[in-house]
Amino acid sequence: MVSAELAEKLFLLGRPLSGIYGRIMLLRSFLYKKKVIRARRLSVPVISVGNLSLGGTGKTPHVIEICRFLKGQGFRPAVLTRGYGGKAGKGPLLVSDGKGIRADVSEAGDEPWMIAAKLEGVPVIAGSDRYRCGLFALKRLPVSLFVLDDGFQHLGLERDLDIVLIDATRPIYSERVFPGGILREPPVALSRADAVILSKCNEVNMNRLVTLEEALRAYTKAAPIFQSLYEIDRIDMVFKGPLPETGSLKGNSLKGVFCFCGLARPQSFLELLKQAGAEIKGVLQFADHHEYKKTDLIAIGKRARETGSTIVLTTEKDFAKISTYNWSGINSELGLGVVCIRVGLPPPFYHFIRSHLENFRKPLSQTSCPQETS
Repeated sequence: MVSAELAEKLFLLGRPLSGIYGRIMLLRSFLYKKKVIRARRLSVPVISVGNLSLGGTGKTPHVIEICRFLKGQGFRPAVLTRGYGGKAGKGPLLVSDGKGIRADVSEAGDEPWMIAAKLEGVPVIAGSDRYRCGLFALKRLPVSLFVLDDGFQHLGLERDLDIVLIDATRPIYSERVFPGGILREPPVALSRADAVILSKCNEVNMNRLVTLEEALRAYTKAAPIFQSLYEIDRIDMVFKGPLPETGSLKGNSLKGVFCFCGLARPQSFLELLKQAGAEIKGVLQFADHHEYKKTDLIAIGKRARETGSTIVLTTEKDFAKISTYNWSGINSELGLGVVCIRVGLPPPFYHFIRSHLENFRKPLSQTSCPQETS
C-alpha cells in the first residue's frame, strides 16, 4: 500500500506537470463543449454522479441512494459503471440484470458488485465504453433512465444532469491537479456541474462547511450545493466467532475491535465507528480496491490477536472479496462484522432531482420525498 507520506512525496515530484495536465483537461472539456469532439447520446436520460478527485468522496453509496429514489419515483434505472478493478474492459459486462447478480466480484470489480448486491431490481452494466454498455442495456433490459457512476470526466457520453461530489474533509481549493495532487481536473471544471454534494459533512464543523460553500461559489455559479452525511446502518456479524449468535453488532460489543479496509480514504470509515462508540484497538489498511489473498487474512488475524481483539470489522466493499468460509477456516476464534453504511441526503436534494425528472419523463408513479436522516 502507498502510504500517505509516500503519496505526498510522489505528488511533490509531479507538481511541475500539474499545470500541463490541468490545461490538457480544460482543453478537452472545451473541445467537447464546442462539439469539435462529439459526445454520443443514448435514447433515455442519463444522470451522472462523479467527482473531481481521485477517490474517497463516496460515489458508490450516493449512486445507490439515488437509484433507490429513482426507482421509487416509478423510473426503471440502470447503472453504467467503469468497473474499476474488474475484468470488464470496454464492456459490456452484465453485473446484474436486476433479477440477480450475473458476475462475480473478480469479474465486475468490488464497487459494481456491491452496487448490484444492494440494488434489487436495478441492472448494473460495467465497461469503460459507457455508450456501448448503454446500448447493450437498452436492447435487453427494461431501462428508462441511466445513472452514470463516476461519470463527470466521461465526456464521451452526453448526460442530462451532472452531479459532482466533493469531500468536505478535503476541500478542492487546497488541492493540486494530478500528478501533483489528487484532482482529476482544475476546480473551474465545476462550472459544468448542475449540482454539487458536499459529502461527509458530519466529519467537519459548521464554520468550515460555510467557508467551503463560499469558496465553491467561485466555480459553481448558480448550481445548488447540498450536504450529505454518512451513517452506520447496521453491523452484520457474518461470522460470530466468540459471540453467542450472529446478527447486528451494537452496544458493548463495539468495545475493543480490530478493523481492516482497502479504501481511498479510510479515515471516514474509522471516524464513523468512533462516533458509534467503537473502541478501535488496531487497524490494518490496504490499498484501494485491494484484492485479498489468504496471506492477507492470516496477517489480519495475527494483528487482531496481538491487540487482544476478538471482533474484526470491515466494509461491505472489502467483504465482497472475502469468503466467510476462508475467514472461518483461518481465523475461527475471531468474529467478523461487516459495517453497512447509508448516506443521508436532505429533502431539498430530492426535490431538485424530482424537478429535473419532470423534464425527462413523467414518472410512472408518485411517491413522497424521503425525509432527512436524523
